[in-house]
Amino acid sequence: MLRLIIADAELQTVPEKMAKDRSIRNIAEKNHKNPAEMLLDSNYMHTTIEKFYPGESNRRGRPDIIYIFLEMAMESILNKNNMLDVYVHTRDNFIIHINNQTKLPRSYNRFQGLMEDLFKKRSIEYNGNELLSMEEGKIIPFLKNLDGKTVVLSPDGKESSLSGIINDNDLNVVIGGFSQGDFISDLYGNFPSYKIFREELTIWSVGMEIISQYERFTSLLG
Repeated sequence: MLRLIIADAELQTVPEKMAKDRSIRNIAEKNHKNPAEMLLDSNYMHTTIEKFYPGESNRRGRPDIIYIFLEMAMESILNKNNMLDVYVHTRDNFIIHINNQTKLPRSYNRFQGLMEDLFKKRSIEYNGNELLSMEEGKIIPFLKNLDGKTVVLSPDGKESSLSGIINDNDLNVVIGGFSQGDFISDLYGNFPSYKIFREELTIWSVGMEIISQYERFTSLLG
C-alpha cells in the first residue's frame, strides 16, 4: 500500500477575523453562503488575505492545488487497483481521509462545495459508505501511528532517485500542500526528507511521479 499524505495543506474555511470583512461578505451574499463556512480562496480573496495576513497572500487559501492533486491521484491506475490511500492534513490540524472509491467532482466549484460541506459535517456519506472523513489531529503523531516507512519530499531534502525512495511495499510519502514556503510542522525533525528534482515541483507533479514509480515497483505497470 502506498499512502500519500499532503501535509500543512492550505485548505481551510474563512478565518473568523476575516468573515465580517465587507469583501468577504459580498462574495458570500453573491453565492448565498455563510461567510465563515466558505473555503478561503486566494483566487477571489487575495487582497483581503493580504490585509489580515500580510505577506501570506501567495500561500494561504489554495484549495485549487489540493483539487488538482486529488483529481490526479484518485484517477490513477494505482487507486483503481485499491493500492493507494490518500490523506490531507490542513494547516489548522484537521486530517481528511479520502476513501479510494470516492468520485470527486470534475468541476472546481462543485469541489469547493463538497469541501465546505465536509468542514461543516465532518463526514460525507453516500449509500451508507463514508467517502470523506475529517477529524482533528496533528501530523507528527498521525504519521508515527501509520504502518510502514515514512519519507518526506522537499526541495531541501537529500537528493535521491525515485527508485531509491520507492523501495518498500508499505510506504508513506509526505508532500507539502502549499505553493510557497516550507512545512509548518516539524517534519524534518522526525522523518528523513528527500528531493527528486533540482527544481521545485507542484504537488500534483510530485504525486504523479511517486504513484507512477510505485506502480512500476510493484509490477502493476511494466
